[in-house]
Amino acid sequence: MLRLAIPILFAAGPALADAGEYGHMRWGDGYGVGMIFGPVIWLIVLGLVVAGVIWLVRQTETPAGGHRPPTGALTELDLRLARGEIDGDEYAARKKLLNS
Repeated sequence: MLRLAIPILFAAGPALADAGEYGHMRWGDGYGVGMIFGPVIWLIVLGLVVAGVIWLVRQTETPAGGHRPPTGALTELDLRLARGEIDGDEYAARKKLLNS
């Protein structure tokens, strides 16, 4: 019986030392709010870090040719030629006008 009682007393020692309330888990100490919202705040921080890394990668990546595609009027002109809205002569004339 004594063999069984000694391990039980050692295991119950911390609970017997603070038999009243557990001081570290009271709501009045302010720990309860942190325990509830702490994981939410970390998820928000983690989401912001992931979004920042994705944004950074998208800003620094370049196409296979090593340069960014042109934007604006020349791109629109190229698209109109590809869709067949204008022919080659009109494309050349407009491109010459845009480049001058």
